[in-house]
Amino acid sequence: MADILVNITLIIIMVGIGMSLTFTDFKNVFVYPKNIFTGIGSQLLVLPLLAFTLAWIAPVSVYAKLGIVLIALCPVGTTSNILVHIFKGNTALSISMTIVNSILSPFTIPTVIALASTFFTDNGASVEMSFAESFTHILLTVILPALCGLLIRRFVPKIADTLDRPLKWILPLMLLIVFSIKIFWGSGNNANACGSLTMDEALLLTPFVIALNILGMYGGFFIAKLGRLAKPSQLTVAIETGLQNTAMALSVATTLPHSCEIEKPALVYAMLTFFTAVVFCLIHSDLKISDIINNRKD
Repeated sequence: MADILVNITLIIIMVGIGMSLTFTDFKNVFVYPKNIFTGIGSQLLVLPLLAFTLAWIAPVSVYAKLGIVLIALCPVGTTSNILVHIFKGNTALSISMTIVNSILSPFTIPTVIALASTFFTDNGASVEMSFAESFTHILLTVILPALCGLLIRRFVPKIADTLDRPLKWILPLMLLIVFSIKIFWGSGNNANACGSLTMDEALLLTPFVIALNILGMYGGFFIAKLGRLAKPSQLTVAIETGLQNTAMALSVATTLPHSCEIEKPALVYAMLTFFTAVVFCLIHSDLKISDIINNRKD
């Protein structure tokens, strides 16, 4: 039930985000591909290397180490798209990176998980991911809703203009609802299914999952700066690199041996990292909280 509510809310959010964009925004992403190549490279190279390093030094079980690596392999979803939109990043780039990485994930996740399992446990793990299932999910929750919003902007611009101001309030509120469901309902159900995540376990894992999140964002930010991307694209690459899809991580964990141990880093990550990402955006975007409250436009 929680998953259904989350998906419906995310679909509505993506329609709203789509209404703020035009087809030209997406055309520019691929006409000038440096942005998306930089972003995907940061996601596929920097974050897994960082996760391997943190997992290696973390004083946790070998299966929790595998869980830390798993988080880094799960591409971001609509959460990052919404944050990028709210903080005036490159929303078209954000959505495009989400789509590309989601298409790649059925290939990258099993490969790197097998490598990590061999490295940490001397027993390679097998992960079966359906490309069709992964792509269908991203199609229904990201691509089609955003396309609907784009079509509304294109053919019924009066509706998009009328909704523009209220959506600046509605979208953050709906995002808060999504995370409330994930943290207090969805994550709780996963923990109960495996036995509760203890406070000691959470405290032990917290520094490492927070480090993965924060260092991932700063790693993406640095690479984007090095590539001389525009400031909105720098923020976008940072968020897309550092804020991962914990729902996917929990789903993949269920296919692995010792899944209850493997999913614990993702449970801790889900409860904390959205808020660190918001703080990062406040520090590195041109907006302040007052700007968001007053619905400041560019």
